[in-house]
Amino acid sequence: MKPDGIHWIGSLAAAAASTALASSCTSPMQAPVDATPAAARSANVTTGQIAQIEFGRQAGFARCLPPACPAITPKTLALDVSPALSNPRPIDTAASLTEGEALVPAAAALPPEPPAFAAKAAQPDEASTRQVVVHFAFGDATLTPTARALIDEVAKPLTSVRRIAISGRTDSLGSPQSNHLLAAERANAVRDHLRVRYPHLAPAVTLEAQGACCYAASNETPQGRALNRRVEVVFERDAESP
Repeated sequence: MKPDGIHWIGSLAAAAASTALASSCTSPMQAPVDATPAAARSANVTTGQIAQIEFGRQAGFARCLPPACPAITPKTLALDVSPALSNPRPIDTAASLTEGEALVPAAAALPPEPPAFAAKAAQPDEASTRQVVVHFAFGDATLTPTARALIDEVAKPLTSVRRIAISGRTDSLGSPQSNHLLAAERANAVRDHLRVRYPHLAPAVTLEAQGACCYAASNETPQGRALNRRVEVVFERDAESP
């Protein structure tokens, strides 16, 4: 038989155990509380970083805290290194020459420069054409000795001629009809002189006479009118004529 004190203590222990068991069956189960302080948990969320946790096109991303985040390893890019240029080996050109050959400097081997074109274009042969101008007295169509000598100076050395153009002119005094007749008489005087002295040149003669035309000077002065009383003779020589 147990003592009363021990029996009373055992009864209390049994009652406490029964109460704890009943409360565990009737009360809902609660999740364990995170021991990390709330401020630390909030800091972790804001200071975390997004990192790739896999590789390839299907790689996933997640927020992590260092040092648990994947480490980034740098890639080594291939450098495009140009091959080192070696100094060209000198060529012994003298060894390739045969007997009698010699090296010519590069400057001497260049072709000569083309001749520079003349700045002035070639002019026609002025010697193939000669002009003689003879003058007459007022109202007269007679050749003076001076006029005959001028014509002979050009016509005498000619063996052939392409054309002889004779143009008779007057001043402005008088009527147009009289001046036209006077211009024709002066041109005929030169033509007759050539026919007599140089018959081989006569077939090349052409005549043109007009009084009120082609003044060489002003008719307002005696000097100008004297210059207008004239006949112009143009000799167009053949190429083979002297």
